[in-house]
Amino acid sequence: MVSYKVPATSANIGPGFDCLGMAVNIYNTISFEETDKGLEIEVIGDGSDTVPLDENNMAYETAKYFFDKVGYKFKGLKIKIHNYIPIARGLGSSSSIVIGALLCANDIAGTNMSKDEILNIANEIEGHPDNVTPALVGSITASVILGDTVEYKKIIPPDMLDTIVLIPEYEMSTNEARKILPKTYDRQDCIYNISRASLLIMAMITSDYELLSKVVDDKIHQPYRKSLIKEYDFFENIMKSNGALATFISGSGSTLMAFCHKTMSQELYEILKEECKKNNIKGTIKILSPVKEGAIKLEIGG
Repeated sequence: MVSYKVPATSANIGPGFDCLGMAVNIYNTISFEETDKGLEIEVIGDGSDTVPLDENNMAYETAKYFFDKVGYKFKGLKIKIHNYIPIARGLGSSSSIVIGALLCANDIAGTNMSKDEILNIANEIEGHPDNVTPALVGSITASVILGDTVEYKKIIPPDMLDTIVLIPEYEMSTNEARKILPKTYDRQDCIYNISRASLLIMAMITSDYELLSKVVDDKIHQPYRKSLIKEYDFFENIMKSNGALATFISGSGSTLMAFCHKTMSQELYEILKEECKKNNIKGTIKILSPVKEGAIKLEIGG
């Protein structure tokens, strides 16, 4: 059996719509074993009672896509998924499954594809590289599709950067979150985002927390998507009034995320926990840290 541990990811990070992403320290583990015949799937954790256990399972569909692409004829598969990344909450659960399944399939088929080749196939499946790139390589990534190829650069996150996360109890469909966006944008709104995304990258590279606090705003997706997330204004007000650097929607939601200095993360966690209780806000609150490593192969039994 071959196993990979793949991190959760937060796409967009405010102004970096569909091009910036960040790996954080929640993980799914995806394990594959080729068998003589049939298909056996086990899911443990989030979605264990809802994730398909047949040929409609995303891990299976991904592996089948890979095997067909490389011409590998498999007999049967045993798939085991330890699912700890919340599903449909904007934390890259599907991307983690796609990356883990591709890496496992690559090992089983003996194709020895590079990470860049795996990334290109992942992008074919997902349609955009902002989640799959950091899921595979870790850190914060800026990525773009040039022809059929994903080009990216890793940005090592500042050592003292943490995030406070509020994960609502309800799911958010990426398709629905995209439908609410306008088809065209004002030129000034585009300039607004391009300038801030550029400086956001520089703030990360230089560990400039003051600059970071000024450049996470967005006019491309968050002004529209926040109407789908009832906790948005509550979260932003609580976090910013208590010293968080910036707040943003993680991916397409429903998760909300705030950047903070590590020295403040526990205090902000406690404040948010208390305010959620006072205001009857339901959801999971976590302190999550950016991680420098992406998908990791586990030793047998690891």
